[in-house]
Amino acid sequence: MVALGPNDIQGSLAAENEQLRQRVAELEAQVQRTEGLCEVLDDGGGWTSSLGTRASWLLGLLICQSFSSLVLADNEALLLEHPTVIFFMTMLVGAGGNAGNQAAVRIIRGLATGEVDPSPTERTRAIVSDEMRRALALGGILVVAGFLRVIAFDGTTLVDAAAISASLFIIVSSSVVLGTMLPLLLSKLRVDAAHASTTIQVVMDVMGVLITCSVAPKIFSAAAEAHLI
Repeated sequence: MVALGPNDIQGSLAAENEQLRQRVAELEAQVQRTEGLCEVLDDGGGWTSSLGTRASWLLGLLICQSFSSLVLADNEALLLEHPTVIFFMTMLVGAGGNAGNQAAVRIIRGLATGEVDPSPTERTRAIVSDEMRRALALGGILVVAGFLRVIAFDGTTLVDAAAISASLFIIVSSSVVLGTMLPLLLSKLRVDAAHASTTIQVVMDVMGVLITCSVAPKIFSAAAEAHLI
């Protein structure tokens, strides 16, 4: 066993202290990056405070989600003439919410790890650009699946499939874009970025209905002028 001299012990302690300082600095930087990204457990705010924050957010989303009913009521003639739109409305808004949630989760994780910064850094711009391309690719993939799904449904036509598929492409593409940008916006505003996951679901419920009720009539009108229906 080799005995350590005073200089060796001091050198070892100095190295350990330096490693400890570096680790503390890393943890402090991580805390600063993740501040506001999610609700912290046992942060001293209490059960009532947490309940109030979450309830107020959910109530706001509930009010926003009710707008989809207004859009549907305003397009009653379309839905009566083309009931296929109603049959696949859940599929459309669900696909939009799921696609947007995937993008939002990726950005939220990047914000938490420091890979993504709310400021327009070169790395953040590259990730956002990548998500924009992915939005178009995912929209194209789901259009094919959606078209086949509509055709497989009894009583549907190619025009029905075209109307649903066109709506699906716009819904999915815009959802991925919105899911990418929303966490960055919330983080920039120092709002809990984790709320983006629930917000994107509600926003795409409303947008999905609005997009479908805007796109489908144009497809049906064009098909009628071409004497396809």
